[in-house]
Amino acid sequence: MNLTENEFKKYLEVFHTILESTANKFLKNELQKEVLHISLLPANITGYLSTQYGIAIEYEPSDKTIISVKRGSARVEDLFVKAPRSLRKMAPFVKNSGENTLFHSCSFSGKFPFRMEGPDASLFLYKVDFQALNWKQYVHFAEVYANRSKKFWSIESAVSRAKDEVLSALVESNRAAERSVSIDEYISKFKKKTILVLGDYGKEGLKRLNMISGVLSDIGYDPLLVKNIPDSVYQDLSQKVVAIGSIVRFIVVDDSSKSGHLTEIDICKQNNWVTILLRAEGGNSSYMSAGVSQHSRVILEKPYSLNVPKPAIIEAVGWAENKLNELKSRFADIYPWRIQSANQANSADAKSRAAD
Repeated sequence: MNLTENEFKKYLEVFHTILESTANKFLKNELQKEVLHISLLPANITGYLSTQYGIAIEYEPSDKTIISVKRGSARVEDLFVKAPRSLRKMAPFVKNSGENTLFHSCSFSGKFPFRMEGPDASLFLYKVDFQALNWKQYVHFAEVYANRSKKFWSIESAVSRAKDEVLSALVESNRAAERSVSIDEYISKFKKKTILVLGDYGKEGLKRLNMISGVLSDIGYDPLLVKNIPDSVYQDLSQKVVAIGSIVRFIVVDDSSKSGHLTEIDICKQNNWVTILLRAEGGNSSYMSAGVSQHSRVILEKPYSLNVPKPAIIEAVGWAENKLNELKSRFADIYPWRIQSANQANSADAKSRAAD
């Protein structure tokens, strides 16, 4: 079933209420503005609900936060992009069928800006200009989704997504504190090398995890174990894995024994994360995880020696880096504007640092 106007407004209210209350509870004041949706507040938050296709959420800077919802029968792109009717009939500048596609500090000109394709497409717009003929529109920040189901926009989802944001910020804050650096320095120097390490937390399993983490540290990565993720926000382990797995470089799983990490492997598969399954020679892993790489192009199964683990881990990490570069290249071919957006964002960041 699809969402109603009142249900969508309730989702937005609950999401922002939980986001701010959780951030107030677990994050220092100076860190709260590092949380994406908090950094956008106060704002006029407008939800666009199409009865035909899609949903959008727009944030416009304001003196206070006001939430409203606009409902219409047109597609969400037409509700959100307030272009003249003649422009809506033109071919779009972009057709987006991907999930979580980001446009940052760029312009769409000469055509209708974008069209969504498929049931799972989603798009994020940050500091973007639309212009064609005599029409212009500036977007400070907005999210556009094809999915308008009640389940996707449930109150439970609002609570979970809000806590996910705070948990991610809390982990980054703790990691920065461990290194005695600012959160900005942590993000610029360490975050891009963070690897989530999963596996068995029994006595022998933890020894293996610490050994694997040691090798990853030796070769320049920043390994993160689930036990280092605060339990104060979540009680559900799988929620923590989802929240952190989506922001790390790739995942390493020690699959050398039977344990609860099998659920985590399923999460990696479902989210299409680049994942390495390491198996100690002579280990006793589960048949449930054997052969998973046969059905995925982003999962590698790799045996390693407990006595000399480093060569196998280095080889596996090389595969992961090559896979990430391959995916980056493929997505650049599919979404060529990402290169332009990234270059413009990097240029803007460089100018900002120079000004400081």
